[in-house]
Amino acid sequence: MEELPWKILNLVAKRGYIGATREDFFREVRGVVYDALERAILALQDGGYVSVEWLSDSKFLVYITDKGSAEVREEYERRLKVYNERIATQKSKAGLDKV
Repeated sequence: MEELPWKILNLVAKRGYIGATREDFFREVRGVVYDALERAILALQDGGYVSVEWLSDSKFLVYITDKGSAEVREEYERRLKVYNERIATQKSKAGLDKV
């Protein structure tokens, strides 16, 4: 999963049933441009990962769906596995795996 959709999905999952606002995304996802944020949210909505409640033209609330929650769990596990493999490789290169 690309980085921006992952950050969006992760933030929405953390917010739970409360949902995440436009302001939450700008506070938590540094350097994001509104157009890119909107495109990524709409793509996640089209995929069934989130639902969006539009409050006005550019204000919205984003909620996680069951499919989105499952994807967050799977992506977290994938990223954790890659991280653990990288740590094991670094320990092996440093000779720390034999200690």
